Amino acid sequence: MVHDTNASDTAPDPDSPGDDDISYSDWQSPAGAVIEASIDTKIWPDALVNSFQQTAPKIFDEMLAMHDSALASVSLCLCDDLQMQQINRQHRQIDKATNVLSFPAYDMCSDKIDPALPALLGDIVIAAETVVREADAMQIPVADHLMHLFVHGMLHLFGYDHIEDDMAEAMETLEIQFLAGVGIANPYQNAQLEGDR
Repeated sequence: MVHDTNASDTAPDPDSPGDDDISYSDWQSPAGAVIEASIDTKIWPDALVNSFQQTAPKIFDEMLAMHDSALASVSLCLCDDLQMQQINRQHRQIDKATNVLSFPAYDMCSDKIDPALPALLGDIVIAAETVVREADAMQIPVADHLMHLFVHGMLHLFGYDHIEDDMAEAMETLEIQFLAGVGIANPYQNAQLEGDR
């Protein structure tokens, strides 16, 4: 999902947002990690993105520190439901939008990552309309739900999953911990995350 600024083919895919609708920027964390953000500005409000941009890199630093990882980067795509549906269909053969998808670049348990070089951990994709719809249904702020989905997606890049109950419990515990650190209430108190289950 990393944006290739050297690509010679500038024509967008059919049904994809035009280049004028996409904002690309690198969000650097206090410790030097980077979130390579691609944002569909037609659907994602500036105020929400600006708030998210202030907090997400700090959480990234905390996750890297917890895993004793060197500096790293992730690619983050904030898209609409249509683009998410296309990605979900292409990669998971599920023809509908979901809230968040993660695509790890490494198997954290077996792949060797050069600690001297910043590693691209993978890609996270989050769909706007689904985030808003779920936040409304749970009666929580959209900003809180967006941050939860980001944390959830990031933990997948670090090798966590929720296929088995014990793994799901460990993942949820970490999500609650990271969100509490930025003042967001436990998202599992009254709802179950749909995510990429």
